[in-house]
Amino acid sequence: MYIPFEQVTVKLFHDLVERGYRHYVLQRFEWPGVAKSKGFMLSPYADEQSARVHALELYAKEGKALQLPDDAAKIGDLLQVNSGYRIFINKFSDENWNTRIRKHFQQNVINYLRTNTRFKRTDTIDVFFTIESGRVWAMISSVDTKLKVPAINIIR
Repeated sequence: MYIPFEQVTVKLFHDLVERGYRHYVLQRFEWPGVAKSKGFMLSPYADEQSARVHALELYAKEGKALQLPDDAAKIGDLLQVNSGYRIFINKFSDENWNTRIRKHFQQNVINYLRTNTRFKRTDTIDVFFTIESGRVWAMISSVDTKLKVPAINIIR
């Protein structure tokens, strides 16, 4: 299963801390290949204000802002080898991620467009994936129609 995000390891987390990131937003993350309720997206911030702005965008029980050193153990517990949890960093891991998502989940995207939109087979449709506030979105556009859909709704 293709996951376009780098998984956070203890080493990567320590590297983030060494680079000065003391504020984080940890939120739930769904993706094919990640067990339900076992995936998280980690967004690092150097300043508290940016983390708070992100945290205000979250839905109820979606996640929360964390601050080091007070909350280091919460992240550390999730990073334990046999914890069953997976944490991903809030950025795409390679240059070709958008093309790879479309290619890997092509049939899922086609099925979603056929069953959940009014696009016709002859329409030229562009699908672009993006990440905003730790959430992955699919931006679907045609000549006169634009949709923003949670990516998980399209690719699962």
